[in-house]
Amino acid sequence: MPIYEYVCPGCKTEFEVMRPFSESGKPAKCPKCNSEAQKQIANFASKTGSYLQSPAKSFKKPAAEKDEK
Repeated sequence: MPIYEYVCPGCKTEFEVMRPFSESGKPAKCPKCNSEAQKQIANFASKTGSYLQSPAKSFKKPAAEKDEK
């Protein structure tokens, strides 16, 4: 289940709620003052490693090439 970030317009409390995608549009209640909170837009980043080094081509030179120079 994804985690959604909310902020309460009344008391400015920021909190997170874990809920299924089917409930992502429903409002959340502030845990501090019980007001209806607004969903925040959150950033998401992922690092797979595929951009760091291609499996077909190595960044390192083979040991034989290093010895020849």
